[in-house]
Amino acid sequence: MRQATCNVGAFVILVGIVLFGMPLVTRNQPTAAADLLDRYNPVVPTQTMYAAAGGCSVEWVQNRHGGRDYRYRLTGVSARGQGRQLLVQVESRPLAPHTYLKLRAKGQSVVSWHQINASALPRAVRLKLTQ
Repeated sequence: MRQATCNVGAFVILVGIVLFGMPLVTRNQPTAAADLLDRYNPVVPTQTMYAAAGGCSVEWVQNRHGGRDYRYRLTGVSARGQGRQLLVQVESRPLAPHTYLKLRAKGQSVVSWHQINASALPRAVRLKLTQ
């Protein structure tokens, strides 16, 4: 009985270390693996980020419908001005060069995004993105 209690306790501690430690490993890693790990980790919070599509790295991949999907490696900025590298996938057509995006990110995983005007950016974000 005592051995089973120790095993369960060790398992709980190990799971806690993995769940809380994984966001430290995946931070600023704009890869598919980091995206997957953060998307399904229940302790990673979802937050609003902002990004500019100008001057970023873009690559395209063939999608299953015969068209192209575009992957952008962007620097996302939170409303408090903290930055993070993110991988944003856009379907069907590329983004215009001076496009601003409002993103919902769960760690490195971009859950959703939409285009916004520069006037809709918070002040701290506008200062970071227009430098």
